[in-house]
Amino acid sequence: MRLTSVSHHTQSLLQPLPFALNDLDSCPIRFCFRTMSNHSNAESEAPVIVRLAKTTDIPAIARCWYHAFFDDVVIGEIMHPFRKDYPDDVYYFLLRGIRERYFDWSHRFVVATVNDRVVGAAEWRRLGNDTNALQLWRFDPRNIISPAISFWNSLSLKLYPNRAADPTRSSYLDAAVDGSAHHWTGDRAECWDLHICGVHPDWQGKGVGKKVVAWGTARADEEGVCCSVITGETKRAFYAKSGFVGDGKLGGQGIILFRAPVA
Repeated sequence: MRLTSVSHHTQSLLQPLPFALNDLDSCPIRFCFRTMSNHSNAESEAPVIVRLAKTTDIPAIARCWYHAFFDDVVIGEIMHPFRKDYPDDVYYFLLRGIRERYFDWSHRFVVATVNDRVVGAAEWRRLGNDTNALQLWRFDPRNIISPAISFWNSLSLKLYPNRAADPTRSSYLDAAVDGSAHHWTGDRAECWDLHICGVHPDWQGKGVGKKVVAWGTARADEEGVCCSVITGETKRAFYAKSGFVGDGKLGGQGIILFRAPVA
């Protein structure tokens, strides 16, 4: 799928944050969203490299997830029922969230790349307060970055609302996470939670998702803590291959799975 050109007022709105939009500033957005279906045999045979994301990866992660989740039941059908009329807005919804959470120091974004192209990405978040947790010192000035971006996102949404979204369901994912907090107690209070995992459709079924999931499970094993993921029933078998087992159903179509640490 190819997105339409971004409007002039949206480009102007996003320009104050060049650290997240380097590659968008250099080319029309309609070309940034080109499909990967024409990748060469050489690219298909190239190794998949998994690494921590950099700030310059933020737009590429948003593009990858745009393709991965455009027709997803939750992000696509439930949260963005008007996405086919306003496809650009789905991308900017994802970009805003990634940009904000990237600077939440309890989160880690992991990308899978092929020839330096992002083909999959996972967002892990570290829950808990022990010595392995990623929280900064209370008065560390870096703590203001994420709230500042959150404020900017709120302002931009007031000026240019997400036209693809159903306003009554725009917080569907956040509500699901908040409503599951009671699961992360006791011996699960210290946990690596897989917040989001998405692979470009052209690279699904090729082990990319398993690799970005393995990044977090390896960290959890090193620390001796569990892992968790909130997902849909259709993804249960995929996560079972990495050791996640069912704990219970959430509201709607969600389930929560946990993985015990492996010594």
